[in-house]
Formats: sequence, structure tokens, C-alpha cells
Amino acid sequence: MRGMIMAAGEGTRLRPLTYARPKALVPIMTVPIMENIVKWLRKHGITELAVNLHYLGDDIEGYFGDGSKFGVSITYLREDQPHGTAGAVRLMADFLCEPNSTFLVIGCDELIDLDLDAMIRFHKERNALVTISLAWVDDPSEFGVAQLADDGRIIGFVEKPKNWTGGRALVNSGVYLLESDAIKRVPLGSTYDFGKQLFPELVTEGAPIYGFASDGYWNDIGHIGNYWEANRSALTKKAPIHDCPLVEVESGIFVHPTAQIAESARLEAPCTVGAHTVIEANACIRGGSIIGDHCIIGNGAVIDNSILWSHVTVSPKTVLQGCIVTDRCIVHAADEPIKKAILVGRR
Repeated sequence: MRGMIMAAGEGTRLRPLTYARPKALVPIMTVPIMENIVKWLRKHGITELAVNLHYLGDDIEGYFGDGSKFGVSITYLREDQPHGTAGAVRLMADFLCEPNSTFLVIGCDELIDLDLDAMIRFHKERNALVTISLAWVDDPSEFGVAQLADDGRIIGFVEKPKNWTGGRALVNSGVYLLESDAIKRVPLGSTYDFGKQLFPELVTEGAPIYGFASDGYWNDIGHIGNYWEANRSALTKKAPIHDCPLVEVESGIFVHPTAQIAESARLEAPCTVGAHTVIEANACIRGGSIIGDHCIIGNGAVIDNSILWSHVTVSPKTVLQGCIVTDRCIVHAADEPIKKAILVGRR
């Protein structure tokens, strides 16, 4: 089976973070979101991948290359103008359907704990044309609610319901299994969307489109609040980080083997220190902070409940509280703490 990762979007709801990196490369516990997806797919034997590119596509291709570094092969689709989710997949249909008629599609921003092998069995056993992964949420107002028959067949969608009073609901969690006949209904070269066009049309026709419900963790990292929650969940092992490069040196304290930490520095769980990062004397990392790769945390600095990306330098005595700092920032504020700020470096 082959798969396609949708990575062309601008990530507008995640701005200003996506001014610094494309959404696919935004890190969760130091690991880019899409890298985590690639490793997850590889674990399930899906190693031939397509990736569509548009916004900051050179950054994504530069990071992943041909995929060999990650144990996969990647074929890229560069879109001068976005064709929508289904439209982009239609452009890669010949590649995706070549080994057999079933293929997988996933967004580049899904942090998900899903039994993919069970979902594939579910799809095959029902001779489904499409199977959509579904997750339980308490408030479905930002999502499309799927209405299911007893056998899991989708009989309707309620798109982003307002003033929802129906309790927990099953929503589209962004992993699709499709047969070639489904995607070839999309006009080649058109702008077409899965959620707004293709899936509702298939339901209206009575086509065999099913929902696979899961109780596992899911976060689509759609906005800054989701981003904070995803990192906290990864730190506390609620969300999966596949082949995590960090070592849990004490309960809740994750450190890369190449990090250099002064004896007088303090790490308070939960926290993370990335590769080749230097934590100088008397510095303190606490409150769920995540320090990325190649950072320098100066003497006596305090990083509290903050996320630092890569190549960040924090000057001595600087205090950060509730901040996100993107790549290559130099932060100096010895006189008073910096609180609840998002600091975005120049590209």
C-alpha cells in the first residue's frame, strides 16, 4: 500500500509559528510533525509516499529529501496553485493506485494514536470504497460530525455544528483509506475537497463509505492552543512520538544523549532538552518546557512552561514564562521576565 501526506497548506490558524516553518516541520517535543507521521507509516509497512507541496515547499523537501534518511521513498507533487485535498490526491492517483487499488491519505499535522492495521482490516472486511478515521470529541463545533449506522457505514455528515447539545461526537480525524474508484471520480486538474465535496457526494449516492472509530489520542494541531496541548501530551506520554530520539533520564525528564548540561543546572519534570543543546551553570528548565536542538541556555536563565525550537540562544539571567520561541532567536531580558510571548525569528 502507498500513502500520501497532504503538506501544501499555509497553516494560517497556526500563525505566527508558520511564518517560521511550514506546518509539516513545526516540532512536537523537538520532532517535526510530519517526521512523526512518516515514522508511523513506516512502522505499518507504508514506505512509498507522495507529498504535495505549495507553501514553503522547499523547506519540506530540503528536510526529507528522497525519504531514504527515514526509511521511506518520497515522490513530490509541487502545486503552483492548490487543488484542494481531493484534487491534489487525484493528480497522484496513478502513483498511489499502482501496487493495488487501496491507498492511504493523511494530513501533515495529525498527532494520532490509531491502530492502522485494524483500520485496514475493517476497510477490507467491508469492501469499503472509503474508510475515514473518526475520533471522539466533547465539542465538535470546529469539525465535521459523522453519523453512523450500526455497521459503521456513514449515513450523513453535520459540518461544524454550532451550539452542539448532542454530547460527545465522532469527528473526522484525518486518516483515509480509499479505493482507486473513489478518487477517480474527481475530475483531473480540478479543485476538489474531500470533506466538503467527495465524501458527502458518496454518502448521498449510497456508496460504501465507512467510519472507523478510535478512542486513541488525536490532535490536528489546528491552532496555538492545540500546539501547546500536543506538546504537553507528548511530554506526559499521552501522545505518541515514534522512535523518539530523547532518553528519559529520570521520570518525566527527556534529554538527548548529545546535550551538555552543567552540574549546577536544574531540570524539573516534565521537560525536554534536545540534541547538541547546552544548559549552562545555574540555569533552570521547568514547568513542562521543551528545549529544541542546538540551543544555548545561559548561566542562571530560567525557562518555565515554554517551548524553544532550534538554534535558540537565551542570555544569562533571562527568564521566559509561557513563551514559544522559534528558530535562531537570541533572547536577552535580564531585567524582567518575558511572559506569554511568541517570538518569531527572521527566515
